[in-house]
Amino acid sequence: MTLVFNNLRKQYGANVAINDVSTDFAPGLIYGVIGPNGAGKSTLINMTAGSYTVSAGSISLDGRRLDGMKKHQIANSGIARTYQNIRLFDQMTVLENLEVCAYPAEVRNVWREVLWPPYGRARAAARRESAMEILRFFGLEGHADAEAGSLPYGRQRMLEIARALAMNPRVLLLDEPAAGLNHHETAELTAKLAELRSPERIMLVVEHDMDLVMTLCDRIVVMHHGKLLFQGTPAEVQASSDVQLAYLGTDNDIDDIRAAAQDRRAQLGIRARRRS
Repeated sequence: MTLVFNNLRKQYGANVAINDVSTDFAPGLIYGVIGPNGAGKSTLINMTAGSYTVSAGSISLDGRRLDGMKKHQIANSGIARTYQNIRLFDQMTVLENLEVCAYPAEVRNVWREVLWPPYGRARAAARRESAMEILRFFGLEGHADAEAGSLPYGRQRMLEIARALAMNPRVLLLDEPAAGLNHHETAELTAKLAELRSPERIMLVVEHDMDLVMTLCDRIVVMHHGKLLFQGTPAEVQASSDVQLAYLGTDNDIDDIRAAAQDRRAQLGIRARRRS
């Protein structure tokens, strides 16, 4: 099983968000996707999940083209995702948020469940136990009957990942899973994600938290201005002069930033003295 981007391009009018990106992802590894703001990281996730159409090139899983499929078809092919901004079913319970993900796979058995009550009860119990097992993994079993929207923010982040796992995906796409988390919550999240590494699963993590990325990921893809700038192990990425330049700029750029910051502090100091 391999997820392949081939000459991938995304264009909005004259704006090119993704420009000729080709790379592949193998199961058993956790991949980080990093880059400055506007580099195209989330666009890659959105195209893979079918939220954005592909302007050119292709995305394939096991040799099967995903681009051009509808979102539910891509999900049924084994792709699950989370979002930068949490998108839970707030009025449903925590447990129901996971159970609802099982229905697409069992829709063909709906009439059997209706017409044969013992079978229906058995299937409902199996769905519940499968969902509870995932909730226990994330420490959410005590919140199973609570409304999802009532959970603290950090628990909602965990629940969104749990819901994605309820689909038993072959490819798990996580778009900034640590956004808004404090240090303790981020450390807990990092540990849980590391436990999700599986020989049967590909994981892509778009994230700005470099400590999380360097600790968690086996390989890192670096995006810059919509292009694939560099890819390698965390150590190789940290040692890359191209990556350092993309994030920090040249020495002159850094001097300009420092000068601007000093000028700003001076202006604020003048304003403060005028008020005193």
